[in-house]
Amino acid sequence: MRLSPFAKLLSLAAAAFSLAACQPEPAPEPGTETPIVIGHEIVLDSALYGGARTISVSLPWSYQRGRHSYPVLYVVDGGAQQDFIPMAGMGALASLSGQYREFIVVGVQTENRYFELTAPSTTAADLRWISENGGADQFRQHLLEEVKPYIEARYRTSGEDALIGESLAGLFITETFLRAPGSFDHFIAVSPSLWWRGEGLSHEAPDLLAAGDFAGRSLYLTIGNEGADLQGGMGVEMQAGVDRLVAALDAGAPDDLTWWYQPMHDEQHHTIYNPATLQALRLVFAPDEGD
Repeated sequence: MRLSPFAKLLSLAAAAFSLAACQPEPAPEPGTETPIVIGHEIVLDSALYGGARTISVSLPWSYQRGRHSYPVLYVVDGGAQQDFIPMAGMGALASLSGQYREFIVVGVQTENRYFELTAPSTTAADLRWISENGGADQFRQHLLEEVKPYIEARYRTSGEDALIGESLAGLFITETFLRAPGSFDHFIAVSPSLWWRGEGLSHEAPDLLAAGDFAGRSLYLTIGNEGADLQGGMGVEMQAGVDRLVAALDAGAPDDLTWWYQPMHDEQHHTIYNPATLQALRLVFAPDEGD
């Protein structure tokens, strides 16, 4: 079959395009500087806070190459100058190593974490260190009513999600788990500050576990060598509240709740976050069978 001149031209163009597509990108000139982008910072207009609130988003490396949907890891204290960048690195590790599934990282920045991550306290010891407290319910509402809907409307999310935080953020994660277990699928609480309110949350844990619907949820809990950790000079007792929570889980965790307690007593308060996160992600975002 003879090709028309126009068909020949199209054939030659296609061949040239195919050849060009197989060629590597030309090497940049020496001295060239190219930004390495790991995510984007987004300013939301929050009706709850009456102004701007900041989140940061890092997408899996494979996100732009297909139509796959991904679970989401929400990071409390997740600003660019907080824990977003280390957690974005954990997200990249999923693509590099395959030891857990890829996920979208959403860092939720706190502006005044001492207020935003604590339940109201009138305990004298608490007030000496954090006189302005009690904003946890509002911050939780911000997460559930403003941040999550924004993310789910704009990205390919699978419907599975996890919430992670350390120290006061770990306290917030634990309280969210106990009081609003339906808000996320997985809860990762690293060295939670359960000393708050005279360890009140751990004392309330048995009743909250009995009353809540934990079907299909999971909790990962850990703590470092923090029996009497000097948090900013506070000298607070970290271990006792965690021990009481673990005892409540041992005695009364619902059958449909998956939970892990893996203390890391070789780590300190300021070193535990990354090793704990790695272990938690291997469990909560474990690779699908056959991967």
